[in-house]
Amino acid sequence: MKGQSILLAAMLAGTLFASEMTPDEIKRQNQYVEYRLMQGEIYRICVKMNDGVTTVQFPSAITEIAGKNVSADGKGADFLIQAHPGSSYFNVAAIRQGASGTLTITYNRKLYILYLVQSDHEAFASVVFGQSSNRKNLSGADATATPKVSPGRLVSLIDLTKKYDVLAENHPDTVADCERVHFQNRYRFGKFDMHLLEAVRFEAEDTVIFHVLLENLTDEEIAYDKHSFSAHTGNGIYYMSVSDASGLMPPKSKTHAWFGITSTSEGGRNNLKADNDWLLSLTTKEMHTSLLQSVEAQAKAEEKRMKDEAEETERMRRKLQRQQTDLDEKKADFARETEKIRAQLQSELDSFRQEKAEFQKKLESEEAELREEKKRLQESEGIMQTAEILRKMREETRESIKAMRERSESK
Repeated sequence: MKGQSILLAAMLAGTLFASEMTPDEIKRQNQYVEYRLMQGEIYRICVKMNDGVTTVQFPSAITEIAGKNVSADGKGADFLIQAHPGSSYFNVAAIRQGASGTLTITYNRKLYILYLVQSDHEAFASVVFGQSSNRKNLSGADATATPKVSPGRLVSLIDLTKKYDVLAENHPDTVADCERVHFQNRYRFGKFDMHLLEAVRFEAEDTVIFHVLLENLTDEEIAYDKHSFSAHTGNGIYYMSVSDASGLMPPKSKTHAWFGITSTSEGGRNNLKADNDWLLSLTTKEMHTSLLQSVEAQAKAEEKRMKDEAEETERMRRKLQRQQTDLDEKKADFARETEKIRAQLQSELDSFRQEKAEFQKKLESEEAELREEKKRLQESEGIMQTAEILRKMREETRESIKAMRERSESK
């Protein structure tokens, strides 16, 4: 805890040494928002990063916090959380730009989901959860403006629903702005059924009151959370604002219950008609325990997944390192082989040049000899021609002498 407190304090103190901020920057860095507690609602929490921490406060002690991408030491996560057991608040800060994560808060035996988003421009300095809210944040926008309907008035709406037939007959003005629709819907929850008998809309209060019949199909008593009723229609989920229910379903019994929905989770009017196609829901203690176990199992599974991913990342890092080492060795071998081939080619080139020079020299010598031989041949041909002429002259001389002798002898 000490280490994380130091880290959170350092993040908060980061702006103390910065230049003087403008009024808009001061307003943005100290943005405050208050939300109405609605079980099952997903709240978007804009978390600070470099200019402080975001403090989230509940009306009383928080039972349990389970998170995704959130850790107490800042390791393996994008959000750092500081929480003390039994405290009604905790601090959270983002570690990475653009990060997102989730927190599941168990408070007063109900689950609330916080969707964390790192934001530089709309980060909240403080987030307060309450049973009702009509405050504004520093930007001037309504945070959760709810209809001005007191708890007592909501309870009276249930009483009006119970006595609707009598009032409609004897005091019609009392229910003049109401819309009443009868149903025969049945919703199966395994061990029990919920029958929707009627829905009454009270226009002024923007509230719909539901009359349901809970039928226990088992031989065991079923305990349920009488504050966990909800109504679904279209793309919206609306959580109860008031209820009149025992919280118990005796074995093999049918018990009546009433609950109402008012406004929207953002605080605006829901304007829901009584004749909508409703899907109703209720959480039993058994379901609540299973959900907690599911959240815990999910958190453990997420922790195991992150551990497995870290081990896989480390394995891949070592594998890539080995591959890089092998590649470096292959590159070195290739460089050495290339140098060897280059040296061999250079040697062969030098040898070729030398042989070329010797061949050129020999060729020139042979050309010179050929010229000399040609010259001697030409001289020999001249001598042979002269010898032939002399031979012919000797032949002619012999013939002349022979002819002269024959003439002499004939005389």
